[in-house]
Amino acid sequence: MVSKQVGAVVIVSTHKDDTEKSIPERIITKTDILQAYRRRVDIDESCEHIIRKNSLVTCNPDDDRDTVASILEREKMHHVIVVHEEHFVGIVSSWDIAAECAKDNRAWPYLRSEDGSLPQFPRFEEEVLPPAYNPQKAVSILNHEHDFFMDDLDLESFQ
Repeated sequence: MVSKQVGAVVIVSTHKDDTEKSIPERIITKTDILQAYRRRVDIDESCEHIIRKNSLVTCNPDDDRDTVASILEREKMHHVIVVHEEHFVGIVSSWDIAAECAKDNRAWPYLRSEDGSLPQFPRFEEEVLPPAYNPQKAVSILNHEHDFFMDDLDLESFQ
Protein backbone atom coordinates (compact mmCIF):
# COMPACT_ATOMS: atom_id res chain seq x y z
CA MET A 1 0.00 0.00 0.00
CA VAL A 2 2.83 2.36 0.80
CA SER A 3 4.77 1.70 -2.40
CA LYS A 4 1.62 2.10 -4.54
CA GLN A 5 0.53 5.17 -2.51
CA VAL A 6 -2.99 3.90 -1.86
CA GLY A 7 -5.00 4.09 1.33
CA ALA A 8 -7.11 0.98 0.77
CA VAL A 9 -7.02 -2.34 -1.04
CA VAL A 10 -10.15 -4.21 -2.07
CA ILE A 11 -9.90 -7.98 -1.87
CA VAL A 12 -11.90 -9.59 -4.66
CA SER A 13 -12.81 -13.14 -5.55
CA THR A 14 -12.84 -14.13 -9.20
CA HIS A 15 -15.57 -16.47 -10.39
CA LYS A 16 -14.67 -18.26 -13.59
CA ASP A 17 -18.04 -18.94 -15.12
CA ASP A 18 -19.11 -17.68 -18.54
CA THR A 19 -17.80 -14.21 -17.58
CA GLU A 20 -14.90 -13.49 -15.27
CA LYS A 21 -16.42 -11.44 -12.47
CA SER A 22 -14.32 -9.84 -9.76
CA ILE A 23 -16.64 -9.69 -6.77
CA PRO A 24 -15.46 -7.49 -3.88
CA GLU A 25 -15.23 -9.47 -0.65
CA ARG A 26 -13.34 -7.33 1.89
CA ILE A 27 -11.42 -4.09 2.18
CA ILE A 28 -8.26 -3.32 4.10
CA THR A 29 -7.32 0.29 4.83
CA LYS A 30 -4.41 2.14 6.37
CA THR A 31 -6.64 2.76 9.39
CA ASP A 32 -7.20 -0.99 9.79
CA ILE A 33 -3.45 -1.58 9.79
CA LEU A 34 -2.83 1.21 12.31
CA GLN A 35 -5.56 -0.12 14.62
CA ALA A 36 -4.07 -3.62 14.39
CA TYR A 37 -0.65 -2.21 15.22
CA ARG A 38 -2.15 -0.41 18.22
CA ARG A 39 -3.65 -3.74 19.39
CA ARG A 40 -0.19 -5.29 18.90
CA VAL A 41 -1.37 -7.72 16.22
CA ASP A 42 1.56 -9.31 14.41
CA ILE A 43 0.94 -7.91 10.94
CA ASP A 44 3.60 -10.08 9.34
CA GLU A 45 1.99 -13.25 10.67
CA SER A 46 -1.63 -12.86 9.57
CA CYS A 47 -3.87 -10.27 7.99
CA GLU A 48 -7.02 -12.13 9.09
CA HIS A 49 -7.15 -10.01 12.26
CA ILE A 50 -6.73 -6.80 10.29
CA ILE A 51 -9.21 -7.09 7.44
CA ARG A 52 -12.53 -5.47 8.14
CA LYS A 53 -15.29 -8.04 8.54
CA ASN A 54 -18.30 -5.75 8.27
CA SER A 55 -20.33 -5.25 5.13
CA LEU A 56 -18.81 -3.31 2.27
CA VAL A 57 -19.97 0.21 1.48
CA THR A 58 -20.83 0.30 -2.22
CA CYS A 59 -22.28 2.60 -4.84
CA ASN A 60 -23.27 2.33 -8.51
CA PRO A 61 -21.19 3.73 -11.39
CA ASP A 62 -24.06 6.10 -12.25
CA ASP A 63 -24.27 7.65 -8.77
CA ASP A 64 -23.32 11.31 -8.88
CA ARG A 65 -20.63 12.90 -6.75
CA ASP A 66 -23.03 14.25 -4.14
CA THR A 67 -24.68 10.84 -3.70
CA VAL A 68 -21.29 9.18 -3.17
CA ALA A 69 -20.32 11.94 -0.70
CA SER A 70 -23.57 11.36 1.20
CA ILE A 71 -22.83 7.63 1.41
CA LEU A 72 -19.35 8.33 2.81
CA GLU A 73 -20.77 10.80 5.32
CA ARG A 74 -23.63 8.53 6.42
CA GLU A 75 -21.39 5.47 6.85
CA LYS A 76 -18.52 7.50 8.39
CA MET A 77 -16.09 5.90 5.93
CA HIS A 78 -13.37 7.23 3.65
CA HIS A 79 -13.77 4.67 0.84
CA VAL A 80 -16.75 3.46 -1.15
CA ILE A 81 -16.50 0.56 -3.61
CA VAL A 82 -18.04 1.08 -7.04
CA VAL A 83 -19.81 -2.06 -8.27
CA HIS A 84 -21.85 -2.82 -11.36
CA GLU A 85 -23.99 -5.97 -11.20
CA GLU A 86 -21.80 -7.24 -8.32
CA HIS A 87 -18.67 -6.73 -10.48
CA PHE A 88 -15.87 -4.62 -8.97
CA VAL A 89 -15.39 -1.42 -10.97
CA GLY A 90 -13.18 0.64 -8.66
CA ILE A 91 -12.96 2.56 -5.43
CA VAL A 92 -13.74 6.21 -4.66
CA SER A 93 -12.19 7.87 -1.63
CA SER A 94 -13.05 11.01 0.27
CA TRP A 95 -9.89 12.47 -1.29
CA ASP A 96 -11.32 11.84 -4.79
CA ILE A 97 -14.54 13.66 -3.79
CA ALA A 98 -12.55 16.60 -2.39
CA ALA A 99 -10.45 16.77 -5.58
CA GLU A 100 -13.61 16.86 -7.71
CA CYS A 101 -15.03 19.69 -5.60
CA ALA A 102 -11.75 21.60 -6.01
CA LYS A 103 -11.92 21.15 -9.79
CA ASP A 104 -15.45 22.56 -9.78
CA ASN A 105 -14.23 25.48 -7.69
CA ARG A 106 -11.44 26.21 -10.19
CA ALA A 107 -13.88 25.91 -13.11
CA TRP A 108 -16.35 28.37 -11.62
CA PRO A 109 -18.39 30.14 -13.01
CA TYR A 110 -18.46 27.54 -15.78
CA LEU A 111 -19.78 24.02 -15.37
CA ARG A 112 -17.79 20.91 -16.17
CA SER A 113 -19.21 18.15 -18.36
CA GLU A 114 -19.71 14.54 -17.23
CA ASP A 115 -16.16 13.60 -18.21
CA GLY A 116 -14.82 16.44 -16.03
CA SER A 117 -13.73 18.78 -18.83
CA LEU A 118 -14.78 22.38 -19.23
CA PRO A 119 -17.49 22.74 -21.87
CA GLN A 120 -17.41 25.24 -24.71
CA PHE A 121 -18.86 28.58 -23.79
CA PRO A 122 -22.65 28.33 -24.07
CA ARG A 123 -24.45 30.32 -26.72
CA PHE A 124 -27.41 32.41 -25.76
CA GLU A 125 -29.92 29.95 -27.23
CA GLU A 126 -28.45 26.99 -25.30
CA GLU A 127 -29.77 26.13 -21.88
CA VAL A 128 -27.28 26.76 -19.09
CA LEU A 129 -27.37 24.28 -16.20
CA PRO A 130 -27.89 25.67 -12.70
CA PRO A 131 -24.68 26.04 -10.65
CA ALA A 132 -25.81 23.41 -8.10
CA TYR A 133 -25.84 20.68 -10.75
CA ASN A 134 -22.91 18.23 -10.43
CA PRO A 135 -22.83 15.92 -13.47
CA GLN A 136 -19.77 13.89 -12.41
CA LYS A 137 -20.64 10.23 -11.86
CA ALA A 138 -18.81 7.81 -9.59
CA VAL A 139 -17.24 6.01 -12.53
CA SER A 140 -15.71 9.29 -13.82
CA ILE A 141 -14.36 10.17 -10.35
CA LEU A 142 -12.34 6.97 -10.06
CA ASN A 143 -8.65 7.75 -9.87
CA HIS A 144 -7.25 5.35 -12.43
CA GLU A 145 -3.65 6.23 -11.55
CA HIS A 146 -3.96 3.76 -8.67
CA ASP A 147 -5.35 0.87 -10.70
CA PHE A 148 -3.52 -2.33 -9.94
CA PHE A 149 -4.45 -5.84 -9.03
CA MET A 150 -3.88 -7.95 -5.95
CA ASP A 151 -1.26 -9.86 -7.96
CA ASP A 152 0.87 -6.71 -7.86
CA LEU A 153 1.00 -6.79 -4.06
CA ASP A 154 3.16 -9.05 -1.95
CA LEU A 155 0.45 -10.70 0.15
CA GLU A 156 2.58 -13.70 1.02
CA SER A 157 4.12 -11.70 3.85
CA PHE A 158 0.64 -11.21 5.34
CA GLN A 159 -0.21 -14.90 5.55
